[in-house]
Formats: sequence, structure tokens, C-alpha cells
Amino acid sequence: MSITSYQFILTLFLMATLYSCNQKPHETKTILVVVAHPDDETGFGGVLAKFSRLGDKVHLVIGVDGRYSTQSENNNPDSLALANKRQAICSCEKLGIEEPIFYDLISLDRKHGPKDGVRAAVESGIQLREKLKETILDVKPDLIITYGPDGEYGHPEHIIVSSLVTELLLREQWVDQYPLYYFGWTRTLEQGNDGWIRYADDQYFNVIADYTDEDEQKSFESLNCYERMPINEREEIMEYERERKNEIYFRKLVVEQGVKNDFFNNE
Repeated sequence: MSITSYQFILTLFLMATLYSCNQKPHETKTILVVVAHPDDETGFGGVLAKFSRLGDKVHLVIGVDGRYSTQSENNNPDSLALANKRQAICSCEKLGIEEPIFYDLISLDRKHGPKDGVRAAVESGIQLREKLKETILDVKPDLIITYGPDGEYGHPEHIIVSSLVTELLLREQWVDQYPLYYFGWTRTLEQGNDGWIRYADDQYFNVIADYTDEDEQKSFESLNCYERMPINEREEIMEYERERKNEIYFRKLVVEQGVKNDFFNNE
């Protein structure tokens, strides 16, 4: 090897070494995701796959067992609940995250199931809140993700879960200790669509989480775990995801502290 070639290789080696030294290493985090139903995690599966790829530990809480899902032809609620669990475990494996934490609540919404009525729905909500408190103390997440108050498309149980997570952090003084981010859709993304998805104005989102095509593919594999969902519906979701940017939007729960003596006096 000539001296010139040796010097060139040495220069490349030194440049690569300096570049790697300047790269800030990823500090692994623990993320807690709280949803109502099996398959809700697929709404932001690309981001969960990214967390996993970076070495973060992702825990998924599923509050309701989905035994009364309208997507399935299975008329046996117990059998459907077990199938939902199996498919959720498959989903988490495809995303590379921890096995889901099931709270096994029948319903949070008084309109579903044999536990009909307001009191039953309130009791289920209390159970979820207390179980979640135990989970948070056990997991000690650096970050919590759930739906926004819009419930993505207004699903009652999505809205209830969002409310319960928020309530728990407020009552336990955990807003700063366990930062909460709401997943949601922006006005720009939904402009011109049929209005089915609920959204907030773009200015209120302060995190745009991107992910790779490989992460997206893992989210598709995760979605395909849910065999109770008609295949044409899954394909429609995947086609929509392929056509848009690999970005998902979140907004943080921020609580202003301090007390004023009325609503408009800033002194």
C-alpha cells in the first residue's frame, strides 16, 4: 500500500471516529401507553416501533377486553375477549414492545355489555384509575401517552380513558413527574376529509414524532395481528398510512400554576 493510500485511509478513520464521538448517545427511556381497546395502539404503531428500535422500554395498558366489539362475527363474548388478548400480544411482539398489561374491564361505557347503567360505568372507571395508579408506581415511566380529550374519533371509551389518565395525574400531583402527551390529529391532516376524525388546530401540537419506513412496516404487521378486523379495512388503513408522511402528532398536558384573585387580573 502506498503512503498516500495509507494516509487517505487513516484520514477517513479519524473522521469517522470524531463523528461517532460527537454523536449524542440515545438515553433509553420508559414509556407507558394507555388505551381502551386491543388494536388502539396501532393508531401510532410506527412511533412505538421507533421507541423499541432505539432501545426504549414500552409498556402498553389495555383497559377494556373488547368482548362486545362490533367488528367481529364471534357471538361468544368470552371467546372474543380471549382472541383479543391473543391478537394484542401478537401486535406487541411485532412492534417489539413489552407484552400488554390487561386490566380486563368489561366496559367503561354504560351503553355496552351486561353491566349497563351509569353507576356500573363509574365503578369501572374507578377500577381503571386505581389499577393505573399501581402501574405507574411500578413502571415509573419517563413519558405517558394516551388519546386527547377528543377520543380520536369521539369513541366514548377513548374519551373516558383520556379523562381518567388526566384526572389521576392531577389528583396525585404527577403532572411534572410523569409528563403526559395526547395523541391526536391536526386540522391540516384532516382538512377536506369527511369529518369523521376529530382534530385540533396545528398550533396546539408541540411534538411531531417521525419514524422510518421500517418502523411503519412493523406497524402494518402489528395491525395484521387483528384478524377480527376485516382485511379490506386493514388494507385501507395501510394505504392511507403509505400515502402520508411518517409523522404522528402529540400535545403535552401543561398546567399553569399560581393563583390569581380573579379571571382577568394578572397582578
